[in-house]
Amino acid sequence: MESVMLTDSVIIIGFIISLALCVFALVKEAHISVTVISIVIFTLTITYALLAGADLYEAGTAASVFFIINMLPLWKKEGDK
Repeated sequence: MESVMLTDSVIIIGFIISLALCVFALVKEAHISVTVISIVIFTLTITYALLAGADLYEAGTAASVFFIINMLPLWKKEGDK
């Protein structure tokens, strides 16, 4: 069984763009709009992947990575107190 997420270039590029925007927003402490754009791109990409036939385990793994990266600033702020 082949992985839909690894064989479709649109899905890979969508995830790369959304994660790059997410990391950019974290590093440069950009405005919230960059994070919102990143979330919208990720949501569209994951929806396309699921419609293309991706397994829920693949989608869940990608969503977990994206969620963990977006939660890093909260973890960093909690440690500063």
